[in-house]
Amino acid sequence: MRRGLWQRTGALVGTFALLAACGDRPDEYDEPIAKVAALGLEDRVAVIDDGAHRVMLLAPRAGQELDRTSVKVGKGIVRAEVSRDGRRLFVLSAGDVPRRKPEDEGPSLAVIENGAVVRKLALDAPRSGIAVDPLGRYAALFKAPAAAAVVTSDGRSAQLTPVSQVGFVENPNQIEIVDLEAPPEAAIVSRTLRSFGGSPQRVTFTSPLTLPGGPRRLLVVETDQDVTLLDLDNVRQRPERPEITVRPTTGATTQVLAPTGIVVDDGDPARSDDARIAVRFASSPSVLVLTLVPTAAGTEPAPGTTLNDFTTSPNLTDVGGPAGDLAFVRTEAGLRLAAVVPSTASAVLVDPATSTTTTVAMPGGYGRLSLITNVIGGGEGTDTALLYGGGTNAGVAFWSLGRATGQPYRSVEAVTVPVPITEVLDVPPPRQALKVLVSQNATQFFVLNLATRTVSPLTTTAAPTLHVAPDGQRLWAYQRQSSNLAQVALENLRPLSLPLDRRIDAVFDVRADAGRALVALDLRSATSLTLLDALAPDTATSRSYYGLLLEDFR
Repeated sequence: MRRGLWQRTGALVGTFALLAACGDRPDEYDEPIAKVAALGLEDRVAVIDDGAHRVMLLAPRAGQELDRTSVKVGKGIVRAEVSRDGRRLFVLSAGDVPRRKPEDEGPSLAVIENGAVVRKLALDAPRSGIAVDPLGRYAALFKAPAAAAVVTSDGRSAQLTPVSQVGFVENPNQIEIVDLEAPPEAAIVSRTLRSFGGSPQRVTFTSPLTLPGGPRRLLVVETDQDVTLLDLDNVRQRPERPEITVRPTTGATTQVLAPTGIVVDDGDPARSDDARIAVRFASSPSVLVLTLVPTAAGTEPAPGTTLNDFTTSPNLTDVGGPAGDLAFVRTEAGLRLAAVVPSTASAVLVDPATSTTTTVAMPGGYGRLSLITNVIGGGEGTDTALLYGGGTNAGVAFWSLGRATGQPYRSVEAVTVPVPITEVLDVPPPRQALKVLVSQNATQFFVLNLATRTVSPLTTTAAPTLHVAPDGQRLWAYQRQSSNLAQVALENLRPLSLPLDRRIDAVFDVRADAGRALVALDLRSATSLTLLDALAPDTATSRSYYGLLLEDFR
């Protein structure tokens, strides 16, 4: 068994020769260490090693010890995705390409949990994209958009094979819905959505909604020209319930509107006819509200199908410019759809029942909106939102919806920072009253206290990458492809410099026995890491591990 770099270059030479002579040397020995990515789980780090068709699971233990488990997955790894709770890893594989023998592998989906593959499902064809249900029940497999991120900024998703290389022909409107609670033989339901020429860009699982036929969960598929709704609770019904596809258009032209994001609201829990989905568009001043209402009495199902018990009532509203973000909010006047419009430095409140609009002037062209009511509350059952982003606009603003319709100018409180904010990172409990403000390519970042509405700057010598610890007690700042690392205690914002002796490609703060560990990875060559006690980090007591991807070969 290879346990380090020295064995690959020395002790294993004889083993290689013996295996070659017998003709039984595993194919992995001839594969280069090329496509490698690291993702963070709740209590371990997963290093995806495509050449060896496996995932190396690295679980820190007390005393900077490290448990290593090598888990085999399908050949030709395409994409990996971590569940929202950090407990499961989903790995899509294409299999042997081309297949030359009956025993060659086909496409598959592997689900890893607690250090082992708990499910491996065979697929009819390779798929390039996966969306994981935040509530843990489902996954959806589909053709990923061409611009899918190689590794997402939060380290929870990685595309190891470019979408263009997954298959010569792929039907973008074919979606496999995987029920993770069903037996393997009945886990996958394939649906080919009615197409008007679009290709899926985003797939969203809704929370349970109170609909005319009872509580339901929906799968919402945004293509580059329409929106499709699929009833998940009845997806196995035969004859099948057809999907509901809405093609947004102003009616004045033939221009097709490209959806760029949705928000969902269940409405009044006592009503079954006011759940809504709102859609914004890339280059249109309109927003679309789909109210989910009962299917009209006397409606006949299409031949060979079962009638849906709900349908959509669409309403298109002009908000004066392309909406940067949307949210359903509670105001002093009731439920409204809030749209921030950076091009007009305003926000627009839309009454979803009547499409009546109220424009609220903003101190800047904010392009993003995040509700923070659960952290700091709102007046008399109304919401409070945090505004940020919007190109050159600097700073953030607090928007109190309790006064928005009556006193719009007094409802917004701006907090100035010297650079535009491009991203806001949430801090988990118990410090959820803090937000980390990130500015792209800037040598500084900021910690915003929602309770006191103050901003604390932290400066760096180079543009940092930030990682917030899942326990909400600290954040880590590092410079990619350098050895620069620092910890910032969120209790007092005191930084601690921790320069390492190896370069850093990614860091993960994970649970380790009764404490927590910081795993700093160098993904070059055979992958190395530095392990520190996250609660009391000290480079003098850190431990390094080398050549991790040379292990566990027989």
